Amino acid sequence: MPAPESPSVPVTVVVQDGIARISLDRPPLNVLDIDMLRQLNDALRQCDRTSVRVVLLGSALPRAFSAGVDIADHVADRLDAMLAEVRENARLLLNLEPVTLAAIHGSTLGGGAEIALLCDLVLAADDTVFGFPEITLAAFPPVAAACLPESMMGPRAMRLLLGESIDAGAAYDAGLVSQVQPRNRLADTADRLARELAGYSGVALRALTAATRRQRSAAILQRLDAAIAIYRTTIAASHDAEEGIRAFLEKRAPVWSHH
Repeated sequence: MPAPESPSVPVTVVVQDGIARISLDRPPLNVLDIDMLRQLNDALRQCDRTSVRVVLLGSALPRAFSAGVDIADHVADRLDAMLAEVRENARLLLNLEPVTLAAIHGSTLGGGAEIALLCDLVLAADDTVFGFPEITLAAFPPVAAACLPESMMGPRAMRLLLGESIDAGAAYDAGLVSQVQPRNRLADTADRLARELAGYSGVALRALTAATRRQRSAAILQRLDAAIAIYRTTIAASHDAEEGIRAFLEKRAPVWSHH
């Protein structure tokens, strides 16, 4: 009898030559449940040391960087744990000393797109679909709500927050990604860039991330905490949030309340 396949580990981290490579691997679409978010946060904590100059985040799956946070973890009794991990993920990515680089492709949605937003540089494959579909579930993406209005013009940010998905070229034009590559060259390009960055002075890189990302971190996290508070008091308590999840899981159109 063939040996049973061992289940893949959803998050792996390999540190070599100053680069920490974090790989997301939860087939088919790297949907981020609470456990995977915890593992990602643990991996990021391992990267916060002076021997690491670059953190490279990527996906081991062909169809997606990440299709977002698990719908099942938006239900009332799991919501606080999920929001706590999302908040911690933002805190870590904003305050890490190494330069952070995301290599995204395919479905990069919701919580997956928020991870990319928090990185210093984002390389996108030309098959990337980038967006925040949460509004269709009677929710909103708190990290994106805290970050996007700072990084792009209000109406363009609102179009994304209201559920419009964009391709890699439009994401580049909006300043959300730093490079677009053919899908078959994404991994090599990201690896080459990571190695180039890791060749710089670790002292200078840490000083630069402190002067930029970490300098802005407190203000972004303050906005994120305000967004999460609104989410908890308004969204979580609503009939619409429950209906949005149920309709999604039952594959039907939602019926919203009249207020």
